[in-house]
Amino acid sequence: MAMEHIVARLFDMDFIYFDLLFCALWMTILLIRKKRLQWVFGLFGAVIVFISDDLVWYHLQGTRVLETVPFNNDLFLLYFSFTYGMIEFSYVATMISAKNWKTMLSWSLFLYGGWFATGFLSNWLHIDDRIIDIHREMTEIGRWIQIAMVVGGYLLLILFKYKWKPFKNLSWLKLGYLFLVGFLVHFGMEITLLAAGIRPLDGSLVILIFNSFLEFNSGVPVIFIAWTLLENRGSSMESDDLHLESAELSVSTTIKKSKIE
Repeated sequence: MAMEHIVARLFDMDFIYFDLLFCALWMTILLIRKKRLQWVFGLFGAVIVFISDDLVWYHLQGTRVLETVPFNNDLFLLYFSFTYGMIEFSYVATMISAKNWKTMLSWSLFLYGGWFATGFLSNWLHIDDRIIDIHREMTEIGRWIQIAMVVGGYLLLILFKYKWKPFKNLSWLKLGYLFLVGFLVHFGMEITLLAAGIRPLDGSLVILIFNSFLEFNSGVPVIFIAWTLLENRGSSMESDDLHLESAELSVSTTIKKSKIE
């Protein structure tokens, strides 16, 4: 019989209020900073997550279990999918299009800070203490499927790098960067849930490791492919691309200029 991992959350109703507030702030800042395409990626991600969580895991497979939810289950999963999908998908798109390390760091700090604030404010401010108890049953087979999706996705990027013109400038450094982004975005969520006591300690280390490396990296290659193709068509022609592959050349040029001067 395949071993199961129970990925659980136990939190108060007011966590939802703070989570929605942070998501609204995140979406507003995206628009203020003129990251409209990233905003659209987030909206698309929210739809994808809702289909997976509500239709597939909850209604079809029954692996998403809602023990106690004080309102309609489908409405809860709509909220649950929207904040997760909007923030994580738009974050990854923002990191793909970041022009420098300052931009990458500022958005990452915003993400981690917002999630930590959401978890701890729910603990500190007892606005609505109705308990929400949910979990997802992840089988060993499911984990292997996730691993296969991650490996397959990045192998597909490598294939595109050598076989498809829009991806010819994809460097090995950029591939590593994409994997790091996929790790950071989900690690941020997992570590804040754990720190706030929302993720139970039982089996938390295994969940932290597996989810951080696999959960969102299964989708990062798809997001990068979509972004690159849109960019190639001129749909996202912004001046904020992070050209990691040219970093070494830029440093070398700067050193040479300094010597001449």
